[in-house]
Amino acid sequence: MALREIAMMRGDWAGIPMPLADLPLIIEPSYPNAEKIADINRPIADPADDDGWRLINQWYSDKHRCDILLMRGPDGQIGWGKVPAVHGLTQQINTLGASEAWGLDQEQAAMLLLGGLISHDQMRQYVLTGSFLEKSDQSGVIYMFRRLRPTVAMAPDRGNPAANMRILCGLCMHPIAYYSNSWAGAMTPTDDVVAHLMLMRGDEHMFWKRCNQHPPYRPEAGL
Repeated sequence: MALREIAMMRGDWAGIPMPLADLPLIIEPSYPNAEKIADINRPIADPADDDGWRLINQWYSDKHRCDILLMRGPDGQIGWGKVPAVHGLTQQINTLGASEAWGLDQEQAAMLLLGGLISHDQMRQYVLTGSFLEKSDQSGVIYMFRRLRPTVAMAPDRGNPAANMRILCGLCMHPIAYYSNSWAGAMTPTDDVVAHLMLMRGDEHMFWKRCNQHPPYRPEAGL
């Protein structure tokens, strides 16, 4: 309640993202006071912990199914290592923990807003399953909008249109901020869904540009 009152006094259009002790906030840089909010609960780096290694490059290996890091040491030596893929259960547990930042009243208001933007059948699907489909009139891409997961972009296989849909990627975007290593945003889950839907309808090109595009085989896509 205190953060809401402060946000209203300052005129912040979307409130103040809620910092949580164990989930660092990654905030949109253009958001008011982004740096100050991000500093809350941020661990203080100890110079003694710096071993002098610096990241040179990073890429995903299909063979090893993880990210490969290329590093340079303090004496110029080169080393490499593997970063294990994000565990889906870890993402889900962190998302569950982030629910402390949301209010039931705000989620209910977002649900009512969404209900006025989509059809009865779509809303029924969303309430029962947490997702619904919509085809873009502009590109023909079919989107599966999902609560607390990236939006899935799909298209018919060009070589065999009668076959199953081809997954293009998972589109992840949180307009204000998100909690690290989770699928949770600073806004309530359905507010994020509304943001995805409206940006796709209004400017599909910008929607893709603003989203992180996760390949379907990456755990971050939530498939």
